[in-house]
Amino acid sequence: MIPTGTSVTLVEPHHPINVGHAARLVKNFGVEKLYLVKPKVDISVAAIYASHASDVLDRALVTTFESVRRDNELLIATTAIKALKKSNVIRGIVSPDRLHSLLSSSRTSSLVFGRDTTGLTNNEIRMCDVTTTIDAAPAYRTLNLSHAMAIVLYLASKGDSTSGRLKSRKAREIFARGLYELGVASKMPSQKVKNLFEVGKRIATASDLSDTQLNLLTGVFRKAISTLDIRDSFFEDVDRSSHPARTLK
Repeated sequence: MIPTGTSVTLVEPHHPINVGHAARLVKNFGVEKLYLVKPKVDISVAAIYASHASDVLDRALVTTFESVRRDNELLIATTAIKALKKSNVIRGIVSPDRLHSLLSSSRTSSLVFGRDTTGLTNNEIRMCDVTTTIDAAPAYRTLNLSHAMAIVLYLASKGDSTSGRLKSRKAREIFARGLYELGVASKMPSQKVKNLFEVGKRIATASDLSDTQLNLLTGVFRKAISTLDIRDSFFEDVDRSSHPARTLK
């Protein structure tokens, strides 16, 4: 079964038939909530395609992406477009075989599906915690929205709901911020540092680490940053004493 607390988010869906079929799938798999972000469809028309799941559309929350982010500890973006460069960390893919475990690791979560025309934007994917995709033939990778949703929900329902470790969004983001700040303190090249927060967020989300373990690692980052700050301060003092003229204004 789908882990408790799981919802589905459709971002700016354009076709009523896809929204109607999505509602059916929500009911088929026992998903608790459906978010509709700025839908471009007439919900009453979509209800025709929902058949016996029109009540799902009656209860659907029409909202903004920012509100979905605030409501959920975990957002999993879905996309047909994989990263072409290693530096494009936001499109780094987590296998859909891991969806059940990831969803089980948070109290509230949402599987995010993009527009049935152009998918999710880079910024929307960046606001999510991890990204997944369904492997399809290179000649035509993009699946119909409702077809993709059916596959994702089926895979997300396969697994033992007791196997995941609960971890909070706050612990993941503090870990990611600590990794970023360590990179800055270490004077890493700016082009590498800029991605460290996203890398850290996705490492923390995809790992099996608990909040306690993430916080322990964050503590190590902070200790290392403090040590680097002390070292830099020491060498700056030595440099000034060796070159007194540098202290003159």
